[in-house]
Amino acid sequence: MAVQPFRGATTAQFYVPEVTQGVTPTSPSWRPLRSNSGIPSVTRDALVSAELDGGREVSSIRTGNEQVAGEYSIELSQSSQDDLLAAAMTSDWVAGETASALSVTVDSAAKTFTRATGSFITDGVEVGALIYFEGLTGNNAKPFFVTNVTALVVTGSGIQLALEDESGVTTDFMTGDKLETGNLCKSVSILTWFKGKCGNPDAYVITRGVEFTGFTIEQAVNAMVTGSLPFIGLSQEVLAALPAGSTFTVSFGADPFASVDVSLFDGVTPLKLVDSFTITNDNEASAQFELGNRAVAFVERGRAMNTFSMAAKLYDLTMLNKFLDETDVEVSSILSGVSGAMSFSLHAARITAAPPEVSGSESVTLAISGQATGSPSVSSITIQRLTYP
Repeated sequence: MAVQPFRGATTAQFYVPEVTQGVTPTSPSWRPLRSNSGIPSVTRDALVSAELDGGREVSSIRTGNEQVAGEYSIELSQSSQDDLLAAAMTSDWVAGETASALSVTVDSAAKTFTRATGSFITDGVEVGALIYFEGLTGNNAKPFFVTNVTALVVTGSGIQLALEDESGVTTDFMTGDKLETGNLCKSVSILTWFKGKCGNPDAYVITRGVEFTGFTIEQAVNAMVTGSLPFIGLSQEVLAALPAGSTFTVSFGADPFASVDVSLFDGVTPLKLVDSFTITNDNEASAQFELGNRAVAFVERGRAMNTFSMAAKLYDLTMLNKFLDETDVEVSSILSGVSGAMSFSLHAARITAAPPEVSGSESVTLAISGQATGSPSVSSITIQRLTYP
């Protein structure tokens, strides 16, 4: 019988959060790791002997420490990568606020949402929150950033979509769960399941102590919202069978976000004619080793470097002036999908480059890049999520 190779289309990968780093939980409940490509791989440096023995041949080769690493390419979808983003940020999601059965009136011109009774402030609504009114109609039911809040009125000055007047509509609201830079120990075990064909048996590889070391999210025209998730693991093992007690009860089925779901802002100002917007979280991570241990000893992390780049058509000189004047910007995107929404906000960001480009008779372009800043008490980046009821 001809030998059949394992195929990427039928290779499944799963993860489970670890309580103790490097130890797969007993009877693990595996969650699907949704990705387009990528797999944990072990590399080892070749240690070549330099001993002189009277000849020109290399007399001995050893291999060094096992270095477990890789990178997953993803299409970002509602809830599917939430655990992995939290692991990259070494933080936990903080639950948003909700309230039910409000009577709300929408003023489309003022972009205000006014409740008849109660208090948004008492209900925990804050400036910068991603908010969603479930019972409203059309674009009024799309999520937006709160730019001002009083007891009775929420304002969303930066809303790009055309709103409609509504009066006395009974609705619930919810604000997004938040994720910011943290310093928690977060790791997962990853199960790679190679599925055989034509008599070739299934094979299993488990990678333990995996830390996601950052992420990149790219939002580009006429495309899915894509990204990458680099990682470093402590060890890898080939298994003869699934870990004892393994279950696969969790399922992520949301459609990926696409370019038509994306709105961009500088503070409350909508950004127009943008071709692509990319956010990168880099934690200066590296694998560290110790004598007598063939595997990775621990993952070193440095500063959280949150940067962005943007390719756009030049229609005014606002961003160029902010670059020349060293004026901070707050660059944000809202992804409003089929089953929920996400937002990414880079606070107190400084534009580091904004060169206009004339390459012919077509539109003048502008390539912008910048980096966000924070403090021990203020995160330079905030990710929010909403799951629609």
